[in-house]
Amino acid sequence: MLCAVEVVWIILIVALMVGLWWFAYRMEPHWSSKDGKRFLCGAQEMQGGEPIGPRRETRVVVLPDGLLFISQKHLMRRKHSRWMIAGKSPSPPRKMHIYLAQLREDGQKIPSFLALRIPENSKCVSLLDELVAKIELSASRPAPKSAAPAAPPDQD
Repeated sequence: MLCAVEVVWIILIVALMVGLWWFAYRMEPHWSSKDGKRFLCGAQEMQGGEPIGPRRETRVVVLPDGLLFISQKHLMRRKHSRWMIAGKSPSPPRKMHIYLAQLREDGQKIPSFLALRIPENSKCVSLLDELVAKIELSASRPAPKSAAPAAPPDQD
């Protein structure tokens, strides 16, 4: 027969195990190299602006041409693909940055997106912000060989 003290200890041990499991589940994986070109983060696939599937541990290498070489663990294997930074979330969660990447296959953009969750104090944030700035700058430029809009004539 169990006495009251043993029951209390059993309940405390079970509560501690549940608390540790919850803490481990909520913990974000992150590591970054000194130059910020290689990092480990959590990422989630997006479709139609909504997240699909669970968040996965993701390895990212920023290539010299600005593309991201991403490796995600799926069951016991890793899936490798190339992505391009598409933007940054204007309202991320507290102490986080959310970057949106778009899949590239054979140089073509594919309508598949990935949300990368990066802590705000990571070394890779400045590099990713530079990539976002380049994307915004190239989007604001007029297309090559296009004429600038004509100014209206002066009023006499």
